[in-house]
Amino acid sequence: MKQVPLPDRVVFVDWHGVLSCDPFWASIRNNARHPLHLQLAKSLAPIFTGEGAHAWMKGQVSSAQVIAGMGIKLDRRFRDDFLQRRLLADCARMRVNVPLFEMLREVKTSASIVVATDNMDCFADTFRRIRKTRRLTGHRSAATLAEWAFVCDDMICSSDVAAFKSEDPVTFFGPWLSRHGITFHDALLIDDREDNCAAFRQQGGTALRWRIGADDITEAATALRRWLDAPAESELLCAAARVRRNPTRLADAKVRATAERVAAGRAVAGWGYQLVGEPVPLG
Repeated sequence: MKQVPLPDRVVFVDWHGVLSCDPFWASIRNNARHPLHLQLAKSLAPIFTGEGAHAWMKGQVSSAQVIAGMGIKLDRRFRDDFLQRRLLADCARMRVNVPLFEMLREVKTSASIVVATDNMDCFADTFRRIRKTRRLTGHRSAATLAEWAFVCDDMICSSDVAAFKSEDPVTFFGPWLSRHGITFHDALLIDDREDNCAAFRQQGGTALRWRIGADDITEAATALRRWLDAPAESELLCAAARVRRNPTRLADAKVRATAERVAAGRAVAGWGYQLVGEPVPLG
């Protein structure tokens, strides 16, 4: 079967805070009656308040090493690998933002959809396993990662690239963009953190700060459609280069005029590279 080429534009979308808000080991942490609830909560607290989470998200330590370091005592009801298995199972059952997934599915013919997340190896492994073993069906009975991962064309995870979006966007996004022959100018990032959005814009990309539960889905839909309908910045740069090489050509002069009008409209509207209004306080 001939493979359909991916579009020459990409929407990078964050996971936690945008597509989902579920934590790791949700089935234990959200159940006060679970035998391991107290032990797990106590063990995770120092990890997520210190540097342990950063090391985990950058792939410097694995999920297995983190679990071993927590020192949780399992009684005879649990197998030795219970916490590892439950971690992966709960990742697959993470509840997702279905309206946003449906919106992204509608634009797949115009742009690739790629999850871009500062996250751990357990999430990355689960995402890849689901896409490898499950098959896309017309009906999705559950609003979980396991049922909706196929809307996405790919994933970038900090634990794989050893970099965070805000600290080193070139290392984080650059390899994926290079492999697919596109640039930051052809990319949109939807993320709940302003530092991630700012770093992405500094590389020439467009960014929308949006958070599940705080922002209206229609705002994201409007910004996404406006970005898709706008001429790609790379096309404008190519047009400008042609004009510089042969400024007397009428066709190029028309292209230049169009490019100048588009650029002016972007500057007035204030959305060319910043589809973000006032920062939304995070809860």
